[in-house]
Amino acid sequence: MTMPLTTPVRRRTGLRLSALAAVATVAVGALLAGNATSAEAVPPEVISRWNNELIHSNSISPGFSMFLASGAYTITAKLTAQNTGSAAITYTCLISAAGGADTDFAEVTLPPNGKQGVFVNVVHTFAGTGQLTFACTKPAGTAQVRMQQVKITAIKVNTLDNQPF
Repeated sequence: MTMPLTTPVRRRTGLRLSALAAVATVAVGALLAGNATSAEAVPPEVISRWNNELIHSNSISPGFSMFLASGAYTITAKLTAQNTGSAAITYTCLISAAGGADTDFAEVTLPPNGKQGVFVNVVHTFAGTGQLTFACTKPAGTAQVRMQQVKITAIKVNTLDNQPF
């Protein structure tokens, strides 16, 4: 009768696990002793501005502008636009970082007396203090647009990877 070879295999596996445990113990010891460094992320900074009711009368809305400190940001703006007139209009909102270095726009058709949500997003890394602007446009001579629940939020992040897909 032959004996199965399970005992030596178990021993080898046990040795491998013991070696891995020893390596892990050394790594943990090095971390605790301060011999290894770990990268800690800085908590994000959130800067938010809002206005719950603006009236857009002219071709360009009441604009928004602010300066942000150097760093990488993801920036969003959202609002509900309400056409107060009896004819449909095209409504466009634009967010811009650093004088147009990075921009995003959204264009919607507002039906007569209708509402539409508008959302724009831009990401940008400011080398120094930089300007963020946001505004909306409509054809000259058209009805007023009520801009409701306008929220503009800039979140400073640790790193930014912005590339086409």
